Amino acid sequence: MITTMVVLPSLTFPVKELSKIVAIQHYEERMLCWLLELDDPDVQIVYVSSVRIDPAIIDYYLGFLDDPFDAARRLHLMSLDNAEPRPLSVKLLERPEVLADMRSLVSRTSRPYVWPFNVTVWEAEVASIIEAPVYGPHPDLIPLGSKSGSRNIARDAGVPVLRGAEDLTSVEEVEIALFGLKRALPAGASAVIKLNNGFSGQGNAIIGLDSLTIPLSASGLTFCASEESWTSFTETIIREGAVVEELVRSPNVLSPSVQMKITTDHRLEMISTHDQILGGLEDQVYLGCRFPARRSYRTAIQDNARRIGQVLAKKGVIGSFGIDFIVVPCGGEPRIYVSEINLRMGGTSHPFYMASRVTQGQYEAGSGELIAGGRAKFYVATDNLKSRNLIGLTASEAIGALERRALGYNRKSRTGALLHLLGALEGYGKVGVTCIGNSTEEANALYAEVVRALEDAVH
Repeated sequence: MITTMVVLPSLTFPVKELSKIVAIQHYEERMLCWLLELDDPDVQIVYVSSVRIDPAIIDYYLGFLDDPFDAARRLHLMSLDNAEPRPLSVKLLERPEVLADMRSLVSRTSRPYVWPFNVTVWEAEVASIIEAPVYGPHPDLIPLGSKSGSRNIARDAGVPVLRGAEDLTSVEEVEIALFGLKRALPAGASAVIKLNNGFSGQGNAIIGLDSLTIPLSASGLTFCASEESWTSFTETIIREGAVVEELVRSPNVLSPSVQMKITTDHRLEMISTHDQILGGLEDQVYLGCRFPARRSYRTAIQDNARRIGQVLAKKGVIGSFGIDFIVVPCGGEPRIYVSEINLRMGGTSHPFYMASRVTQGQYEAGSGELIAGGRAKFYVATDNLKSRNLIGLTASEAIGALERRALGYNRKSRTGALLHLLGALEGYGKVGVTCIGNSTEEANALYAEVVRALEDAVH
């Protein structure tokens, strides 16, 4: 019985939000990790992308399999040759001939399904046209994963949220919420305004509450995305909604995340935990992650995530999702708050999938560790290894640079570096990497060596 997996790596977010991410069209390559499913001879994959993927990149992923030649026979790549910063699914719906080819491939097998990055009405329409079910939440449930929906779901689950307000759909409502925070918080405090559907922190704005005034535009608002303006920001608030939350500036504040999935038979599965690596203005922008999350709160965030997952399951959600937390050290037990729920794959999804598959490791929910070859594995990963010095470096050259220094993945030790986002390297000097070690220190040291190797390869 042949299963056809249609990988639909469309980042279906507003065009304005997509345009904030450097080399956004190449982020579709993050789901190339699912090519490792071709290790099963009864699986074929249809992989759609906005732009053609360098064959060297495809060979790199297939090289992790025992029989890459047979896997390549069951892989069907489809490129739309359209690099516009618009969601892939929208562009795909404009190409009926490509959809017809997809439907033809799907119709030849008995178990087809669509694996999306996230689900909206566009992904649902694609799935309907090619006659394959989509593995993800119904589009009607997507608001549960907005910034406002996250706060509401957390409350339903009895998990704390930061002080603030949600479901704000006008500048006036945002102002009322900010003045309410100003009265509740000490002098010198700040707040974050988050657009409901922003991602990677790019839809956030910081405001010092001491300078709060009417009109709000005169209050010294600072946007996390340099492309943002007061006009565009307010238009999005009115169109899509926003939340206001206190900005936590306590020393050593951390932002871990938990990844889970709800199966089609409504079972809740724990996938992984990570500590997020944040940067940008007030550490609002996601840059990467470390696995696993710190032991001191790993069990607590899994317990909180499980309660939230149970609420989502009762509402009919299926598919992969992640929950971000804010952890504030406080003497004995840290204070833990929900930051947001993402009813989709995220920046931590592909590193864990790759690490677990290549090491043949098993995640133990009790310890929160990935055990491979009888020992725990650790990694550090990023989508944002970026340098002007790397512009011009090809995917093949980058892969070769790591292999020459024995930094690539080693099957015997089950450690080494895995590259992704390789298509963004030559034109943008940007690449992703996951560095697997037998300790956090080993993973960090490997990452530093990878950076040096790539920069040396250019000169």
